[in-house]
Amino acid sequence: MSRRKAQRHRRRRGAAPLRLWTIPRASGVGIVAGLAAVLVAGIFDTSPAGLLHPYAALLALTALCGASILWITAFDMRERGTSGRMRPIRGFDAAVGLGLLLPSLYALSLVWRPLGL
Repeated sequence: MSRRKAQRHRRRRGAAPLRLWTIPRASGVGIVAGLAAVLVAGIFDTSPAGLLHPYAALLALTALCGASILWITAFDMRERGTSGRMRPIRGFDAAVGLGLLLPSLYALSLVWRPLGL
């Protein structure tokens, strides 16, 4: 085994628990949490006496999923590079990550003061 392959093998083997959190999983969890946050905001009362804290938790989970998609994409680009065939996939991953991150951070900024933070 070449030296480069051995290093790559050690890196992959050492980061096994992190390999369970993938872009499709983060996308699925983020989209479900985002839709749940929209439903909570639309159906229920999100005042401090109502469901403000669960709403904020759903928004934070959505933002965390969007940030993790961008993080995984950046590290994957650094490790594997970006060929011509991979550019559309990388662009889609970045769009999904930003699509989850930015609206959820904006909505979280709107409820920041009522949360007392």
